[in-house]
Amino acid sequence: MRLLDSHGCEYGADWIFPILLNESLTPVDTEEAFEEMIRECYPETVSVGWLQLDVVAVIKDQDPVSWRIAKDEWLDQQVEDENLVTFDLGSTYYATYDVESYIEKEEVL
Repeated sequence: MRLLDSHGCEYGADWIFPILLNESLTPVDTEEAFEEMIRECYPETVSVGWLQLDVVAVIKDQDPVSWRIAKDEWLDQQVEDENLVTFDLGSTYYATYDVESYIEKEEVL
């Protein structure tokens, strides 16, 4: 057992990796990353009557369930393709290359 001022009592060694990640890496903003992917795949604006509207805003506003499902499927694919990794069952995601770079950097020290 170890007593950590900011985390309380911890047993075992499972606590080490999440704490090091949280202190050393920036989590991926999955909402922003998904929006960016959508913007790369579709035109910036969509015409509705005489209006030119942002595609992402229209999809999110008009069909939030579809947006959430598509984002979750995209996220699952990113994890499957090993672009993103999570250590807390999907609460926080990190870019795999950031984690690998951090581990390689720490091995040198």
